[in-house]
Amino acid sequence: MAESRKARLRRGVNRLLHPLGLHLLRCDRVFEMEDVLARAAKRGVPVRTVIDVGASDGSWSLLAKQHFPAARFLLFEPLVERREALEALRQRLGFDYVTAAAGARRGEVALAVAPDLDGSSVAPAGAAGGRTVPIETIDAAVAEHRLPGPFCLKLDTHGYELPILEGAAAVLAQASLLIIEAYNFRLGPEALKFHELCAWLEPRGFRCCDLADPMRRPKDGVLWQVDLVFVPATSPVFASDRYE
Repeated sequence: MAESRKARLRRGVNRLLHPLGLHLLRCDRVFEMEDVLARAAKRGVPVRTVIDVGASDGSWSLLAKQHFPAARFLLFEPLVERREALEALRQRLGFDYVTAAAGARRGEVALAVAPDLDGSSVAPAGAAGGRTVPIETIDAAVAEHRLPGPFCLKLDTHGYELPILEGAAAVLAQASLLIIEAYNFRLGPEALKFHELCAWLEPRGFRCCDLADPMRRPKDGVLWQVDLVFVPATSPVFASDRYE
């Protein structure tokens, strides 16, 4: 969920256009992550800590900080190649970070490292190769850093969502906002497709209320992935079933 090259280019162009009173927008801007975060903030979703799992170089957290400026931040990123960028954010903005993958329990896991780094993911059990990285649970890291709820939890974890959520029971109990990259295809034996993720979260008290960045498969235009946004089922946004 790192910021795309097109998004960075658009942001750079808009900095140049700003003195002229102009602003470049995508025609489907309603589906951009920045606007999803803005809508959540406008609705008054309470967030005291943002937990960014699959943080990459921290670009998503920087975007989230614009909309939740008073929140504390905890970033999970197992790639040592990203440590310099995360340390810079810690020194400049006070972001905490964990150099581990998030999971159901402490231990180790094989990570398949992609050439672009951002496509890296936990390797399926029994897969050859991969880099061994430590696992930490979200609940343990949050307790260690003494971070307060309500929490915003963001996952960019390529099909490894279920173990991460299983290690975040205490955080989910105080979560006000979940933003999860979800798929229309099964990326691994235990991976949840997007409708299964919704079904898993609903009995745990969360409903989907928004979405961002739908991506289609190049060869046939079929939906590949989308970032789904969940809030507690008790949220006022679900008080009415009317379209108005």
